Amino acid sequence: MSPTSVQLTDENGDLVQIDRVPGPLPIAEAKELGQLRRAMRNNSRINLSDEAIEVAVGGFLDIPRLTVLATHKNNVDGLNSFYAGVAQLLVLEGLFDAECFSTALGNPRLSGQVKAPLAPAPTGVRNNAGELLAQLKVEFESPAHARQVVEDVARETLRQEGADYSDSILSNGVMTPVEAVLTEAHYADGSPATLTAALIDGTSRDVSAAAARHYKPDATPAEQARTVASTFGDNFCASRTMRRRAYNRDAERHNAALARDGLTMATLRQLQTRAVPVRLIVGAVLGEDKTDDVLAAAVATAQSSRHISVNRWSDAAQDAMTARRMVNHLLHRQLVPPAFAALVADEELTAEQISSLVPGRESDAMYGHNGRIHPLWRAVLIVHTLTRYKIFDEAKRFIRSDRGFGQVRDDRYAGFLGVLIDMPWRAAKPATTDVARRAWRNGGVLYPGVFGEWEPVPASAERLRKFADDGDTNARHTLTVLSGTALMADAVLTRDTGSKVDDGRVPYRATPPVVLAPWTSTARGRWQAKTVVEAFDPNKAGGTGEGKTVQVHYTYAHVDEAGEPIPDGATHEILVEKHLFTQANPERAADEQKKRRQEQVKREAEQKITREERNEKSRINLLHTIGEARAVVDRLAAEVADFPSPLTEHPMGGPADWTQVHKNLRDLEYALLDVRPPAETEPTRLSDADRREA
Repeated sequence: MSPTSVQLTDENGDLVQIDRVPGPLPIAEAKELGQLRRAMRNNSRINLSDEAIEVAVGGFLDIPRLTVLATHKNNVDGLNSFYAGVAQLLVLEGLFDAECFSTALGNPRLSGQVKAPLAPAPTGVRNNAGELLAQLKVEFESPAHARQVVEDVARETLRQEGADYSDSILSNGVMTPVEAVLTEAHYADGSPATLTAALIDGTSRDVSAAAARHYKPDATPAEQARTVASTFGDNFCASRTMRRRAYNRDAERHNAALARDGLTMATLRQLQTRAVPVRLIVGAVLGEDKTDDVLAAAVATAQSSRHISVNRWSDAAQDAMTARRMVNHLLHRQLVPPAFAALVADEELTAEQISSLVPGRESDAMYGHNGRIHPLWRAVLIVHTLTRYKIFDEAKRFIRSDRGFGQVRDDRYAGFLGVLIDMPWRAAKPATTDVARRAWRNGGVLYPGVFGEWEPVPASAERLRKFADDGDTNARHTLTVLSGTALMADAVLTRDTGSKVDDGRVPYRATPPVVLAPWTSTARGRWQAKTVVEAFDPNKAGGTGEGKTVQVHYTYAHVDEAGEPIPDGATHEILVEKHLFTQANPERAADEQKKRRQEQVKREAEQKITREERNEKSRINLLHTIGEARAVVDRLAAEVADFPSPLTEHPMGGPADWTQVHKNLRDLEYALLDVRPPAETEPTRLSDADRREA
């Protein structure tokens, strides 16, 4: 136990160790609040409305320190900054009243897990001059609707497994800062707007702190969650003045209790959880895109690409966030229809919506067994739409802005498509999804022909093969995207690596698009593509069966030039990656294999040793072994002096043990006499010095 730690007995009689003993809660004078208010208004880098500044000042606690940080003098202040894409976000870091935060923006960190209504999408706020401010706006139906969202997010976050840190916070406080942005809640029914500091990261920490602060020993977990949720709802609906007064009243009471009674559990729960470190966004330097959603996009980027949590978002998660925002951006620019946005979100589409995505063509062949559009056809529509020149150009521009990339190559662009395409089967194919995503980031199905003029052809795999055999370019591109997507999803076609050539898995090096383009240009490749599309199952793990970590429930048949499965005993050959390379370019595969065989023969010839060299190495090993045996005998001989005391057993054991060793040595001597060279034998290449050393 640390010398600075203390132990208390909680309400249930359990011993609690407190590693971080809290001090009194800070209480600011009205004069100090005014100084911070003026400092923030006079700082040219802080672009907030006056009302937003009032809310920020009303929530901050360590006022004198923050006044120094917010003061802008000689072009210097204490604001911290970080980049989210091309936007620079400025934050003021300090202690904040935990009761002043809201969850009006949902829980972005656990948005896919928390079973709460999604908060409406936020947009930017402009001042009277039309300039964007560093705050957001959310449209709700009514104050009751907003309160429901705030309470549901808090309650469901607390119920989420692993999201309740209340025990740790009670011992240590909230140590990692939360992040928040000042957010206006507007209402369709005309009610006055509500402005709060909405959490964008650290929702679980703040909710856990509330759970520790409002703990009741006789309450059930469900009742405890309802209490925390109603507290968030009450604070959201309260005015900033009421929140400040409530804090001052609570701080005075608990500070007095600390001075009078010392540290008790009741006082600890308040002092340890009420003051929470925060990084509050107070300014923003935005890029060239001055649309209303640019700040919301920058905030979302900050949550993914520059996440302050120790559980940093993976590259795929960052790509997925950017890809979804990219589609929303294209939708707002009216470059894609709402039906396409619904398709990307993997929502269930109506027949009319599906038909609108392939105008003038029958869409019956695109449906799966469940009545929804088949995942492979969903992939075709995503690839086709996002490779149209105008859309492709705008999408790349958005990605550069969103992620701060200097450029986005075609293969990197394909990676953003891959994380959208694998949504329907990523849960069923966990072992191959990461492999597939690396293949998409290596180009995926984006070979040059995909960027040209073509249209998806809704038809069965067999009809697409026949159309392609007759020279239909649209059918060939459609078949290639369908089969290529399936092959990558099941990790049959993977990214380009030199190790695949070295261990013989493929005959030559090539990225996925380099293989796919010529593959379906051959009749055999189209037969193979047809069998792949027909066998693909989005609900099962599949592949080649190679690799211990891949649990395969089905494989693809390797077919010949007539499309018939190639026999392999009682079954057929399984399609593996080298077959695709050979089908795509048989001549190159044969040349590369011949070249590799020649290089292998050359290496073996260079590494081959003569019998004389092998015998010399054996003699050296023999001398070394005999030397080790002599060292063992010397060690045992040194131990003889200690027999029979303190040793109770002779170092060589019993007479039978010694006799066995002696017999083996005599046998070795006789064997050496049998191989003694004649007197006229040439002298050995082993020098006397080397012999003695050996």
